[in-house]
Amino acid sequence: MLHIVKTVQALEDVSRVATETDKVLLVEQAVYAANSQHVAFPRVKGLNTSVLEADIEARGIANRISPSIVRVDFEGFVELTVEEPNSVTWE
Repeated sequence: MLHIVKTVQALEDVSRVATETDKVLLVEQAVYAANSQHVAFPRVKGLNTSVLEADIEARGIANRISPSIVRVDFEGFVELTVEEPNSVTWE
């Protein structure tokens, strides 16, 4: 399952239902949680988490993203959706 997360607030729910085989993609406002200093970072730290590069660049936080989080471009986003036949978007 691919969990596409748009808001930091949605991470609480995602962290309760995501399994170790699921993938989590942070987009839009949720990319702030990829910063290891962010209060929500512990919710994504133990998950298979990626972050959309365009969204971190747009917010000027590329240098603050934890090295444990995989950065993906739009092609990588598409690859994740191909790899995971089921997905859910959290807002």
